[in-house]
Amino acid sequence: MSFIKINTDKQTYKGVSDEDIVRKILVSPERKLQEELYERYVDRVFHKCLNIVNNKEVARDLTHDVMIKVFLKLSKYSEKSPFYGWIFAITYNHCMDHLKAKKKFKLSSFEDYKVDIPEEDSIEMEHKELKELQFEQLEHHYQHLSDQEKLILLMRYQDGMSIRQISIILKVSESAVKMRLKRSRDHLAKLIKSAGYESK
Repeated sequence: MSFIKINTDKQTYKGVSDEDIVRKILVSPERKLQEELYERYVDRVFHKCLNIVNNKEVARDLTHDVMIKVFLKLSKYSEKSPFYGWIFAITYNHCMDHLKAKKKFKLSSFEDYKVDIPEEDSIEMEHKELKELQFEQLEHHYQHLSDQEKLILLMRYQDGMSIRQISIILKVSESAVKMRLKRSRDHLAKLIKSAGYESK
C-alpha cells in the first residue's frame, strides 16, 4: 500500500482513546493530533474499501476521500457510538455512492423476490456457522458474491454491526436488512456447497 506514512511519535498517544483525541482536535486542531488519528485509521479504511471494490487503485482514491470526509465532519461525531464505527459508516456510505455512480450497486435487486425473514436468534446461529467455516474457504467464495452481498456481509460479520446500525447506513428497514443478510448468506452457502460437490 502506498500511503505516505507520517512521522508521528506513537508513544505520545499510547493509551489515549480515539474519542479523547477527537475532543482535543475539536478544541485545538494540532497537526500531530490529526496525524495520529489519520495513522490509526488510514490502513483500516483502505482495506475496508478494497474488500468492497476489489481494486487497489480505486480503493486508494476512496480512502483518500473518506479520510478527508472524516476530518471535515469531525465536529458531527456525537460519541453515541465508538469512533471506529462512525468512521466505517462514512467508509461504507462513500463506497456505496461510488458503486451506485458506476451502476454496479442496485439496491432494488435485493427485493426481486420474497424470502422468509429470519428472527434475530436465527441470524446469530448462522453467524456462528459462518465463523466456523475455514477462512480460506470463505475468502475464495466471497470474491464471487455481488458488490451488495459483499457489503452487507462485511458490515455484519467483519465489523459486527447490529441490524439497526446497518439499517441506518443503508437507509432501509431492519426487516429489509435481515432479508438481505439471509439472501447473501444463502448465496455464499450455495457457492461453498457447489464447490464441495465439484471437488468430489
